[in-house]
Amino acid sequence: MKTIKDQVAVEATIAQQAWTTAFGAALGEIADCFPRPEPRLVAREMTEAMLMELDARNCWTLAEALGHSGPHRLQQFLSRSGFDHDLARDRLAAWTAGELADDNAVLIVDETGDEKSSTDCVGAAARQYSGALGACF
Repeated sequence: MKTIKDQVAVEATIAQQAWTTAFGAALGEIADCFPRPEPRLVAREMTEAMLMELDARNCWTLAEALGHSGPHRLQQFLSRSGFDHDLARDRLAAWTAGELADDNAVLIVDETGDEKSSTDCVGAAARQYSGALGACF
């Protein structure tokens, strides 16, 4: 390496390749939970968009981040797409457990959470669940 910038670029490339491989493997685990390829593609896109750094996450912002002209494709997927939710959940849980069984695996838990300070907002009348604050009652 000639400079620290070169080293950082190489490490970022390696991290991106590892992420792409792991993401592809996870989606490969649930591929046959979708009866058609179109909803499988939208599920992939939507998952990628939900993992982006966005100020808000709704069908409009996700669609904009993906370069779609509007939210209709994502809304169609959420409201009408048929796939085996339970099987997808079970397979992803098994895949994740298998990945974490590796001696080199690292699990990072984010314990941050903020309790709502107001009861005047919509949905704020009762405290919602936050890992750091414990279960809500």
